Amino acid sequence: MKNLGFILAGIAMFVLVLKIYSQSKPVKMSELLIKNPGVVIDVRTIDEWNSGHYKNALHLDWLNGDLKKECANFDKSKTYYLYCAAGGRSGQATEYMKSLGFRNVVNLGGYSNLK
Repeated sequence: MKNLGFILAGIAMFVLVLKIYSQSKPVKMSELLIKNPGVVIDVRTIDEWNSGHYKNALHLDWLNGDLKKECANFDKSKTYYLYCAAGGRSGQATEYMKSLGFRNVVNLGGYSNLK
């Protein structure tokens, strides 16, 4: 019974993290980038990227460490827009970049939110 409580607590935390890190509203990319230009980064895997991606995005897979390797080459004064499949990985990547001193990093949530 005690294990069930831990499992339920773990599931609740996972759902909470997804809600915190994900963007649920559709994002009109062309309008967003006109108002506030920036670099769009897709942090999904190569298979996800190959199934479709935002036309001007960089592909830097979060899970295999590509984004972490490239952050040293980024200009911290620029704005960065990150997305993944549902918002979890892009949320983690956003927090990582902020921990390195990037101030203008936005988690766009999932690819399906981009218009």
